[in-house]
Amino acid sequence: MDDLQRDDQRALALIQSFGRTGIAFQSLGRGLNHWFATDEAGDRGVVAYFDTGSAWVAAGEPIAATDNTIPVAEAFVDAARGRGRRVAFFATEGILASSPRFRRLQIGEQPVWDPARWSDDLRGHKSMREQLRRARAKGVTVRVLAVEEYAGATSANAKPNTRATLDALIGRWHAARPMAPMHFLVDMAPFDHATHRRVYVAEREGAVVAMLSLAPVPARNGWLVEHLLRDPRAPNGTAELLVDHVMRVLSDEAVHWVTLGLAPLSGSVTRWLRFVREVSHPFFNFTGLAAFKRKLRPHAWEPMYLAFPREQRGAVALLDSLRAFADGSLVRFGIATALRGPVPLLRALEWLLVPWTLVLALAPTTPWFPSIAVHGAWVFFDVVLIGALHVQRRTGNERLARAVAVAVTVDALLTAVQAFWWNAPRARHALDVVAIVVACVGPLIAAPVLWGAVRRLHALRAGPSATS
Repeated sequence: MDDLQRDDQRALALIQSFGRTGIAFQSLGRGLNHWFATDEAGDRGVVAYFDTGSAWVAAGEPIAATDNTIPVAEAFVDAARGRGRRVAFFATEGILASSPRFRRLQIGEQPVWDPARWSDDLRGHKSMREQLRRARAKGVTVRVLAVEEYAGATSANAKPNTRATLDALIGRWHAARPMAPMHFLVDMAPFDHATHRRVYVAEREGAVVAMLSLAPVPARNGWLVEHLLRDPRAPNGTAELLVDHVMRVLSDEAVHWVTLGLAPLSGSVTRWLRFVREVSHPFFNFTGLAAFKRKLRPHAWEPMYLAFPREQRGAVALLDSLRAFADGSLVRFGIATALRGPVPLLRALEWLLVPWTLVLALAPTTPWFPSIAVHGAWVFFDVVLIGALHVQRRTGNERLARAVAVAVTVDALLTAVQAFWWNAPRARHALDVVAIVVACVGPLIAAPVLWGAVRRLHALRAGPSATS
């Protein structure tokens, strides 16, 4: 057993004894380090954290007995400072605030249900019942998967292609998101530590159209709905049908605590976090996520916090946390998102092309173009490109997206040829050089963005496939 496996086993033992928060089991997530507080009796607590290079960002509060949680957190801060690192505890449930060493900032809230009340509540929830009826009318059914179906085990009941089907569903779900995949507490690894998790699937005509995974909250005899993924083409009500099925199963098992996890930036957050919630809408729909969870009528909303040492600034702690989700680099994450060709960026390219085309049309043929025919051809090309970008963005047509990407790639090559052959020798002023550089850089940046959109649309077009 290597050191990583040994640390996971030590952390798992503490989770099974003291894991009382919704994200406790996520301490076993990929890319996380474990810091253990030990004494003569052995391990008394563990903190799972991501090292950004300048900060240790903890996954929730320490996993320890209640009376040990704050001492373990304080010892973790001291250990981090010994390594020259700041500290942030992301998604805590508030216990650290009772220590004078910590401050907290509300970053959202988590909805909580008692499954025993689900059936009674559903009787008074007409819109929810209608969603369930729609999914059932379309032939959607729900079942729990055996571990052998997705964890790589072999048995007489194993379905070798189930894991591939689930991986394809995850791929299509990612393709439908504007942003690059995030990590830290939202890393998509629902099949790790499979014997402790549960995975349910919604199927229609033998094809998997949605998936729900559960992670245990041992100290509460509860569960976290860790991932709820719906294929973009799944019938309406599919996600609700999965939740309904799981709530009824857990009710039969006398489970009394279930959460769908953090609804970020929901609840009584500060004004500047509300501003972030609004301006980030094109890339992440915080309001829509909270609305879906609210539609399921939770029995309580519990505030969630970012906790950090009192002498640190909250904005810095929040930035450190974002770096953890971005796998260490916000710049690299931003570039990866841009290279996916997200719709907001495609819209920006479309809008920027309008003033550029006007400038191009009004520019004198001499000395910028070899002839009036070349001048007219460039203007005509850009006008057609604006229309094609608009139609492609609105329809999501993969063939059109590919044609636009090819055209812009050719545009980049031809622009570079004209710039070096015709424009550069005739440049007389600094503004001439700037105009030439802008003309060359624009299509060079746009081409990989457009090819990213092609890849995403191709992934989305590969619809659900039947299991066997």
